Amino acid sequence: MWTTRHGRLIGQGATVVQVDLDPAALGVNRRVDLAICGDLTSVARACMEELARRDAPRTPRWRTPELRARIAAEGRWRDVPYADESGGGRIDPRTLSIALDDLLPAQRTVVIDSGNFMGYPSMFLSVPDAAGFCFTQAYQSIGLGLSSALGAAIARPDRLTLAALGDGGFLMSVAELTTAARLGLPLMVVVYDDAAYGAEVHHFGPHGHRLDTVTFPDTDLAAIAQGFGCAGITVRTRDDLAAARAWIAGPRDRPLVIDAKVVSSHASWWLEEAFRGH
Repeated sequence: MWTTRHGRLIGQGATVVQVDLDPAALGVNRRVDLAICGDLTSVARACMEELARRDAPRTPRWRTPELRARIAAEGRWRDVPYADESGGGRIDPRTLSIALDDLLPAQRTVVIDSGNFMGYPSMFLSVPDAAGFCFTQAYQSIGLGLSSALGAAIARPDRLTLAALGDGGFLMSVAELTTAARLGLPLMVVVYDDAAYGAEVHHFGPHGHRLDTVTFPDTDLAAIAQGFGCAGITVRTRDDLAAARAWIAGPRDRPLVIDAKVVSSHASWWLEEAFRGH
């Protein structure tokens, strides 16, 4: 379901061929028209040799000038148009992430906690290389982003480390700010604050379940961070990031926590896709 969006990425009239070394895996997840038990590389080479023997066209029909132009225009998520939902004292998480991407130095490490928000920094914050991206979702738990960011900041002091967290995960691990402040780490912590465990709200809310245990009162997370010795600001619009720009300019002698009050009127698209399997 993860690689084909529950089969929707495969056209109705497509011929589906599955190649796998394990014969027991063939046809397990969906119906296939041709099942081939074999090594993927060997099968691919055999296909190339057969196509060459048949003198098949080398250029796929889907490589059109129109597709080339679209890839050039929309090669990054930030270049794909969207309807900005900012308003009412809350900022669209896409708008926030794009603004941060413009603000941060190119040499950065992006560390992402888990939750409804996690796709926004993953999609809209660029990184210089594979070492610049730390994704904690493999543990299937929230609350691991801040501690992971501490390790990243210590390991790569030549790069600015940004921890992208949800407010639930942030509060679960907030004691880590003591260490960050004590070490004087140049760490930026961005909290995508929707005053809830967003994934649970969007998972259970549509089915009529009570949400009082997964929604929180609006909390001044910037003030809490200041209590730990960090700098703290609240962001509701792009203009509010001016203070973050000043912190980036230096001396960065203590962590900065950004309490970003984000719009969360509906589930993020990747979460909606995941819920289709439950």
